[in-house]
Amino acid sequence: MKLIVDSGSTKAAWALCQDGQIISEIQTSGISPYFLDDTAIAHIARGALDFFDLSQLKGLFYYGTGCQASEQKQRLHRIFSILLPQSAAIAVHTDIEGAARSTCQHQAGITGILGTGSNACRFDGHTVIQTAGGLGFILGDEGSGAAIGRELLIAFLNAELPTDLADVLQHTYSLQRDSILEAVYKKPFPSRYLAGFMPFMHTYRTEPAIHTLLNRQFDLFFQRNISPLQTEPSLPVHLVGSVAFYFQEALAESARAQNLFLSSIVQSPLQGMARYHP
Repeated sequence: MKLIVDSGSTKAAWALCQDGQIISEIQTSGISPYFLDDTAIAHIARGALDFFDLSQLKGLFYYGTGCQASEQKQRLHRIFSILLPQSAAIAVHTDIEGAARSTCQHQAGITGILGTGSNACRFDGHTVIQTAGGLGFILGDEGSGAAIGRELLIAFLNAELPTDLADVLQHTYSLQRDSILEAVYKKPFPSRYLAGFMPFMHTYRTEPAIHTLLNRQFDLFFQRNISPLQTEPSLPVHLVGSVAFYFQEALAESARAQNLFLSSIVQSPLQGMARYHP
């Protein structure tokens, strides 16, 4: 049996798999190595691992955000080596590599992640050969929940939203200027806070002001993260993540405007990962 983990900043999905099929799975808080210390990571991991029967575990395939740097990969490998049976092999990869393997399998293509954060890669069927994005919500993350939430709050704080929408937003989230600034600049996990406004965006996605905001962010995502990777016009484009899944219509609209064709959109890459690691 193999344990496959897909971790973003907000949530992580853990699946025990055999012969390319998911046997059981659980969801926990996300593991973001740049924001969590070893103790916090181990606490989340231990809570998930206790859910499974790991007596026949052969290996762990961990795909997560914040794993580009070798020191973070080594750190997670060290933590899991303490928690797992000594006989289990451990492999730590980036979230975008997991998404590419899940959606492309062993074919060439482009895969983008749109969740709390965003990034993209070009995959040759074996290896990620080029990446784009993944700069965090301050410098980038176009089209992500955090970037969209940030733009929504900027419009709210600058009185740029229609009055009726601003009133609903303020009432729904009890928004005050000081509380917003504290959540973004002082409290931990600001990206999770910003992405927390996506249910509001989904509910009011057809309102002109919200539709325009979404299109602007998705246009930027395709312009900065997908188009630079499209070295071959025939490369299929796949999208993964909750934002991609729940805002498919707006994404398709932005893609068509830039002459891009979306081959697939999936909320979770877990099932594809299970097929990749039979």
